[in-house]
Amino acid sequence: MCSLLPHRSTTMHWGPSLACMLALLAWLSDAGRLVDRCGDLQFPDVVCIDRYGTYMPGVFKREPSDTYRSTSIQDPSFAVVKNAKFLVFDSERARGVLGSQPSVRNMFPVDDGATDAPVYVPDTNELWIGGLRTGDTSQYVVDLGQDNPQPQKRTLSPPIYAANGMRYHSGRVWVSAAGGNDTLQGGPYHPGIYSFDPKTGNSKVEANNYYGWFINSANDLDIDSSGRVWFTDPLHSRNMGVNENAPFIQPAVYRYNPGSGELRVVDDTLEFPNGITFSPDGKTLYVANTAAAVGNTDPNISWEEAGPLKYNSTGKRTIYAFDVTSDGILQNRRPIYTSMDYVADGMRVASNGYLVASAGYGVDILDAGGSHLARIQLDFIATNVEFAGPRRDELWIVGHGQVARAYIGLTGLMPSTGAAKQRLHVQGHTHGQEHIRSICYDPNYISNSGYYGLNCFRDTVHGYYRSDDEARYV
Repeated sequence: MCSLLPHRSTTMHWGPSLACMLALLAWLSDAGRLVDRCGDLQFPDVVCIDRYGTYMPGVFKREPSDTYRSTSIQDPSFAVVKNAKFLVFDSERARGVLGSQPSVRNMFPVDDGATDAPVYVPDTNELWIGGLRTGDTSQYVVDLGQDNPQPQKRTLSPPIYAANGMRYHSGRVWVSAAGGNDTLQGGPYHPGIYSFDPKTGNSKVEANNYYGWFINSANDLDIDSSGRVWFTDPLHSRNMGVNENAPFIQPAVYRYNPGSGELRVVDDTLEFPNGITFSPDGKTLYVANTAAAVGNTDPNISWEEAGPLKYNSTGKRTIYAFDVTSDGILQNRRPIYTSMDYVADGMRVASNGYLVASAGYGVDILDAGGSHLARIQLDFIATNVEFAGPRRDELWIVGHGQVARAYIGLTGLMPSTGAAKQRLHVQGHTHGQEHIRSICYDPNYISNSGYYGLNCFRDTVHGYYRSDDEARYV
């Protein structure tokens, strides 16, 4: 062992060797780094941020571009953040979040505008992508069976304008659409909830008003185990150039019952409700508040004059969690995370309950309580994410002008499908001192949130959780 204490001898001298002293000095230097390697994960693609970066030495300043990697700081180790693909904030859980060889790359460019609403259709192994493109009523469809998947445009019958969120449920794709236009071909179009058959392309209107009021800007949605559609309705679609009408009703979160037709307000406390997703057990609802994006809602001016959304970093850009009662009532609203870049947008939950949220030039990965675990960094603004592929191990990220695909250590939940023919596989075995009951994907098992299990899960009082080391495909 090296020591810097003086040796007691006839002549006092320091340390056993110069090499040892240099090694200690090097260790001390490394120990003060804000950014460093993450074990054996590939560096500098993957970097660890020490203690969440909450202490920055010397003079530092976040630049007006409002991205974390634009922060100017005297610590030279921070320079690798700019080009890193993955930032890790919890090194102990990094391997479980990212896997052993995480990767992300841009797959193909898309039209300008806010590309959004990715949804995976297991019946056809396709990824559908919507978006807010003025005057464009088509959707992108990507065949994931191809070696190099590329998008093709497809128009539904009748068309759906400005698909802002999409979810697959029981053989149909459900859409929250923000477009409002009386003269566009195929119209008139109104913001609201739609659904379509992805095999035939036939669509229908589900809900387009609240007691005669136009729905403002149906943004994103999720579906509970009873088939009810929960969606967010902010005020922004006119500012995005896809709605000619000014908003006349408060922003809110709604619950639509396809069986009865009832459209019910479940929350009106968020200024700009945006991304929305249930926890795997359906007992928690996550909603992003994007109030840092501000638009002109004056009904006395035209939609052309309203102008785009303006960004104010002092506005709320927070993800909230709500408890969901057995009666479908939201309680105990609490903030769990404020976006580190711009605003949180579209979100999904992974099979283990982690939250995956698009936010600015990247995607944030949080645990169920909101602790920030890792971030995927991109060169475009991300608007939404979707787990896709037969094993739900492809994370597709859509945004402004680009679509990317990432492979990490998380997988998505399998949504309900009438076409799958796989069966339940149950095997009891011992893992250490714990008896495990492995549950593999089965179309007859459905969780409280309306999703099927994927691969194998530990059967505990907390629900079904993925266990990679025990995964079996049947």
